[in-house]
Amino acid sequence: MAILIATRGPKFGECNICGDNTKLTEDHTPPKGCIKIGQVELHHITEHLAIERTKSKGYLSQNGVKYRTLCARCNNGFLGARYDQSLIDFVNGIGNSLRSEWPLPHVLSIRTKPQKLMRSLLGHLSAQGVGRYQKGSLTEPIRDYFLDETKPLPDGLKIYFWLYPFKHHVMARDCGYVDLRIQEPVVVWFLKFFPVAFMVTFEEPASYSFPFVCLSSWGKEQIDFEAELPVDLRSITPEYWPEAPTRNSVVMYGQEAIVSFNWKKLQVK
Repeated sequence: MAILIATRGPKFGECNICGDNTKLTEDHTPPKGCIKIGQVELHHITEHLAIERTKSKGYLSQNGVKYRTLCARCNNGFLGARYDQSLIDFVNGIGNSLRSEWPLPHVLSIRTKPQKLMRSLLGHLSAQGVGRYQKGSLTEPIRDYFLDETKPLPDGLKIYFWLYPFKHHVMARDCGYVDLRIQEPVVVWFLKFFPVAFMVTFEEPASYSFPFVCLSSWGKEQIDFEAELPVDLRSITPEYWPEAPTRNSVVMYGQEAIVSFNWKKLQVK
């Protein structure tokens, strides 16, 4: 049986980020300007990774993945007007380089504003899921960081990125990841779409050592600080990591864990 995916919250309700009870707007993930997407088909990750695939068509969504869960101030005032351009420029900088006919270096260097990039990412991940303003020790610092540009990245958060040259869009929050060699769980959120993947970890045990660039290195810089971020082109992380279990890892999902496909392309035999 297909797992119900809810993306349209009430027209009036609590904003997933700030908690204001007001008119809700649709948040697009990734934001408009990153990639052009038409109608997509959404499935829960567990259905996508199952050996026996569901026969359900899933949930069809026009113009990509979007959640009606944010107030206009968070969606348009912060994401649209302040933070998203850094994410868009970073993503498109990588994508345009990969599409270039010129020989590529082993490592790309993409200039961006890390603090705005991280706030954009956390804002879009926070928008996932209907009625998700229930704040706790993990998410209250994210709310405060998003709303106050003078705050550093909260302690206990690490944000990684890596090259993702694949077509599936994967988005999940509230996942439990366990490296069986370490046997300590870590809570992760992740967002993957061409050409880059991001992963947020909460209170990551010191025994973990993920082999990716960590945006948190710039977590104490000012909001408009710029940096050259390295994008390693020499090795490709497996397409279904971290969502698919391996011989060394297991992953546990909540309701907010989806994969989307371009619906029209899926119909081509």
